[in-house]
Amino acid sequence: MAEEASEKLGGKIEIDVMRPVQAYDVSGRARAMATLIQGLAQAKEAGIDPDAALRLVNWGRDDGAF
Repeated sequence: MAEEASEKLGGKIEIDVMRPVQAYDVSGRARAMATLIQGLAQAKEAGIDPDAALRLVNWGRDDGAF
């Protein structure tokens, strides 16, 4: 579409197809972060080491996930 629009309008046209997807995903990422924080708080209350809990789901310090 951008190529055809560029030909018809006589200038370079770029169409951003990622920004709308990222904007749509913001609420999902916020919910995921809230769930993660809540889970870590519950683990701490239960006496579970948060680092150990993160390692259980492959989010340890040395696994490159941070």
